[in-house]
Amino acid sequence: MDYPRNHLMTALFYFFHVQVKRMHRTIGDWGVNPWLVYVGAPLLFAGGSVGLFSRTPYAPWIYVGIAAAVLLQLSSSARLRFLQQVFDRLIYWRIRLLENMLAVVPFILFLLYRGEVWFVFGLLALALAVLPLRIGTNGMAALPTPFSKHPFEFAVGFRSSVGMLFIAYILMIIGIYVGNGNLGIATLLLVVFVCANYYSWSEPALYVWVYRLTPRSFLGMKVRTAFLHLTVVLLPIVLAIGCFFPDDWLLVLAMSVAGYGYLALAVLAKYAAFPRIVSIPRGIFMVASFVFPPLMLVSIPYFFRHAKNNIALIL
Repeated sequence: MDYPRNHLMTALFYFFHVQVKRMHRTIGDWGVNPWLVYVGAPLLFAGGSVGLFSRTPYAPWIYVGIAAAVLLQLSSSARLRFLQQVFDRLIYWRIRLLENMLAVVPFILFLLYRGEVWFVFGLLALALAVLPLRIGTNGMAALPTPFSKHPFEFAVGFRSSVGMLFIAYILMIIGIYVGNGNLGIATLLLVVFVCANYYSWSEPALYVWVYRLTPRSFLGMKVRTAFLHLTVVLLPIVLAIGCFFPDDWLLVLAMSVAGYGYLALAVLAKYAAFPRIVSIPRGIFMVASFVFPPLMLVSIPYFFRHAKNNIALIL
């Protein structure tokens, strides 16, 4: 069916206007002035990009991998199914195209600044190639996972992030192929951040109330399970890096310990804010603890105390 141009523009404007309003309200709910995020986020992105490209010659590959992870986040099966229910076919594909292009624009601008023209073309091709891709299930069958159903965070998170984990393993293989141990270690950290993100949303309070445990036992069970499931995902990477880069085993061990500490922090922060999401100030505290691991000696007890007091109101 042919649509007038003004009809298409109105539908597209409406969709992106709603997304901006949702983002604005969400940031406001975190207790942070949205304009602080609008100004600070580009500065952090630029600073992180400069730092990445100054540390390794394989930064363009890592950069494209990060951009691919962002694109995969937009390809959730449930999300795309909702868009198809709301919009007709033509508008749906226009939205998908514009979303993907907007998502990669910051990466493309920095790659152009660095003169990485071929990676720009590759990123544009990737943004187009993933348009028909769907990550997750369509409700008919669940993707098998190596995790138990209870607790559920890793089982649910793995299905929604399997594409990002696949990219992480590909980057690890590239690192081994080119003989760059730093790329393999960067992959390890990427997997930790992906898995920690499984605890960024809260389940209904009933899912906590059903446990006949003390708050301390409940939090301990959650952290132990998170550690066990992270080991399933992380162990192949650690073993591969240890085998191919034996001189880096101390650094791998240190990064692994920091990764487990950060995962524990993510679990405790989730239940310190439960049933709300973690606020931006606390999120910054978490990131600072990962950048400077000794800070975890303060942040982990801090979040544990708040999580225990908060969960005591439910258990």
